[in-house]
Amino acid sequence: MEFSVLIYGGSLYNKRIGEIMKVLFIITNAKIGYWLSELTHPYFLLNERGIEIDIASPKGGITTKAAESDPYFAKSWEPNDLISKGFLSDKSLVAKVENTLPLAGLDLDDYDAVHVVGGIGAAVDLYPNEEVGKVLEHFFAKGQVVGAICHGVIALGNNASRINGRRVTGFSLAEDLEAEKLYGKDFIPNYPQPVLEKAGANFSHVEPWGVRVQVDGRMVTGQNQQSASEYTLAFHHLLTAHNPVLIA
Repeated sequence: MEFSVLIYGGSLYNKRIGEIMKVLFIITNAKIGYWLSELTHPYFLLNERGIEIDIASPKGGITTKAAESDPYFAKSWEPNDLISKGFLSDKSLVAKVENTLPLAGLDLDDYDAVHVVGGIGAAVDLYPNEEVGKVLEHFFAKGQVVGAICHGVIALGNNASRINGRRVTGFSLAEDLEAEKLYGKDFIPNYPQPVLEKAGANFSHVEPWGVRVQVDGRMVTGQNQQSASEYTLAFHHLLTAHNPVLIA
C-alpha cells in the first residue's frame, strides 16, 4: 500500500482515505520490562509529525520499563536521553504505558502501521504469541508498514512465512551474550537472532551497540536502542512514502 500525504491542521492525513494516520505500538507486559527509548524516540518523532499513536500489550494495563533505560535511574545506561525525560515529564503520556490497550479486540483497520517496542521483556511474552502473530499478519497482509526494534524483532518469529528469505536486523546474539554478564545465562527464554534465522530470515548486524537499520520492502527493523532515532526516520519514510533527504 502506497500513501500520498499532506499536512492539515498540524496532523498527517492519508489522502487516499482522508483520515489522520495512526500507528499501533506493541509493548511487553513482562516485568523485566521494555526499553524506554525504543518507545519514546519513535513516539516523539512520529507524533511531532502529526501521527496518532496507541500503545497496546498482550494483556493490556500496566507495563514496566527496564530500570537501566530510565534516565533518572542511578545506574541508567541512558542518563542523557532528553526525549525519554520529556516523555516521563508528561503525565498523559505516562498514563498510556500504565493503561495500555489489550491486543485482543482492537480494530486493526484503524491503524496504518505497527511498531514493536524492544526491551528484553519482548523475548518473554511477545514470542511465541499467537495473538501477536495475528496482529502482525493483519499488517503484513494489507501491505502496511511493519516495524520492530532490538528484542522486539523476535515478535516477527510468530510470522515465519512473512520473513523467510527477507533481510532483518535486531539485537544480535553477540549483544545477548554480553547482556548475560549482567542478567545471567539464559536470562530470557529465546534470543532474537537464532529465532529469526530459524524462521529463514537473513539476519545481519554490526558490532555490539552499533547503529544499524534494515529496510526490506514495507518492513523495517533496528538493531538496538542506539538505532532508535534512525529506525524511526526510516519507519516514517516508509509510512509516508516520502524521504526528504536528497543526495546530489
